[in-house]
Amino acid sequence: MAQRSTTRRPLIGVTAGTGRMMSGAWEGHEAVTLTAHYVRAIREAGARAVIIAPQDEWTDEEVQDLDGLVLTGGTDLDPALLGEAPRETDMAADPARDAFETALYRAARRTGVPVLGVCRGLQLVVVAEGGDLHRHLPVDLPAHPLTGIVPTPVTAEVDADSDTALAVGTRAEVTAFHHQGVREVPSSLRVVARHASGLPLAVEAVAGSPVIAVQWHPELESGHAPGEGLFAALVTAVRTAGRSAAPSALV
Repeated sequence: MAQRSTTRRPLIGVTAGTGRMMSGAWEGHEAVTLTAHYVRAIREAGARAVIIAPQDEWTDEEVQDLDGLVLTGGTDLDPALLGEAPRETDMAADPARDAFETALYRAARRTGVPVLGVCRGLQLVVVAEGGDLHRHLPVDLPAHPLTGIVPTPVTAEVDADSDTALAVGTRAEVTAFHHQGVREVPSSLRVVARHASGLPLAVEAVAGSPVIAVQWHPELESGHAPGEGLFAALVTAVRTAGRSAAPSALV
């Protein structure tokens, strides 16, 4: 990756979905959708957010123009990615977004761009690496709290020997909003945080380019350690890692 000025704020790519405008002069027109929480959290961490909506696939060279990448929350992944059929409990899938973000993630892995995955972003990371998901936690893992209706506080127990623990501590109260979750983690990732029900709540890359992905929503925790710590860790990685080679850890 090209050497960057030490005074330039890092440019963090932030993935967005698409939807339709609900009112006003542009009602019915397609729009790029992303909550402002992500932009605020990245700005407070000392970086600039670059909003990236689904489009034609980026080249590795284009991805290298970013200093970091955040894979954001959103709708369920397409069950076809898991080799399964749709269920009534699924949210409407967005195959175009799935394909674009999967390619973006894999390019970041190839080129050493640090990645932070959030909720859906965690699930995309796991599936892109060859893992599998629980499709509906109230049925698949009834011991897990009901977190698919509204944002819900849950406790994450974090491995002390992890970059996630450096960012949020070994026990963190976090905000969850999901009805699917990680079932099987591939060997390229390791689980570094769980809920008491056994559900993985955070994973990190075992080797290669730096990746932390969490099942909760740190962007909703502005002003609190679990949220600030993860975005700060991403920016720290960008500022401290050599741009000519992939760093070995996120923090």
